Amino acid sequence: MIQSLYTISLFILAIACGSVQSSDTELKVVAALPGQLKECSGLISFGKDTFIGLNDSGNPAELIIFSLAAKSTLRVVKILGTTNQDWEELAADDTYIYIGDTGNNLGSRKDLVIYRISKDQLLSDTEPLAEAIFFNYPEQKSFLPAKKHNFDCEAMVCVGDSLYLFTKNRTDHKTDLYCIPKIPGNYDAKHIGQFDAQGLITGAAFRSTESGNELALIGYKDKNEGYHPFIIYFDTVNGTHFFDKPARRFTFAGKEQTETILFYDEHQVFITNEGEHGDQPFVYQVDVKN
Repeated sequence: MIQSLYTISLFILAIACGSVQSSDTELKVVAALPGQLKECSGLISFGKDTFIGLNDSGNPAELIIFSLAAKSTLRVVKILGTTNQDWEELAADDTYIYIGDTGNNLGSRKDLVIYRISKDQLLSDTEPLAEAIFFNYPEQKSFLPAKKHNFDCEAMVCVGDSLYLFTKNRTDHKTDLYCIPKIPGNYDAKHIGQFDAQGLITGAAFRSTESGNELALIGYKDKNEGYHPFIIYFDTVNGTHFFDKPARRFTFAGKEQTETILFYDEHQVFITNEGEHGDQPFVYQVDVKN
C-alpha cells in the first residue's frame, strides 16, 4: 500500500435545516490502477480482492478484471455486441453487470444504451455477449451540440428491478435522478428527483445492509485551474428515496479528475482518478463514517 496521505475537509451538510459543520479527515492512496485503466470511468468489486473496471470513450469495448493486492491485471474481457461510444459507469446485481454507455458530452446522442452481461458468462467466456437496454430522456427536446446542458450521465446504480441514473448537469450543477427497468428493451427514462450537487456528478455507489441503505456520489467542480473533487454521502436512505435525508459532503485538496466510487468495507469507500491529463491514476480510500 502506498502511504501517501492527503488532507480533505469533511462538510456535514444538514439539508433539512441548511446548516453546515466541518471537520478534517484523510484521503489515503491505496494503490496505482493497472496500466490498462488509464481512463477509468467505472469500477465495481467482484469478490474480496477482485475488481472490474472500464475505460471511457476512445477505448476498446473491454472490461478489465484486476487485483489490487497482486497489483496485476487478471483478465481483459472483450464484450461482444457492444461499442464503446462513451462508457462511463458500472453497476451490478446478483446476476448481471451493467455497463452504462451513457456519456453525452455535447447532448447530441440519440443512441444512449446500457449493456447487460451475465456474471456467469463473464467468468466463463472469453468474449461474452451483451444485451442492450436503450433509453432516452423525454425532457430533452434539442439534440444540437452544446457545451452546457443537463442530459449527460456518468453515474448509475442498480436497486431492485430498476437502474437509477444521476445526471451530470453542466448547466446548473445539479443532478437529476432518472430510473429505467433493468431488462432489455427501449424506454423513456422516468424523472423522479433532483439534488443540488454544486458540481458535476461522475459516479455513484449504493449499498443495502442490515443497518440500512447508503448512497455515495463522486464528482468534481470544473474550474479553470483544474478539477476539484468531492463526495456526497447519504448514510440513511429510505428505499430509493435517495435525496430525502441529510447528506455529508467531503471535499479535498487536489485537482484529480475523479470518476468512480464504490463501497469497500463498513467504513471506507474507494475512489479513482483518471490519468487522461498526465496524472497518475490511483485508487484512494476515504472513511465516510469517521
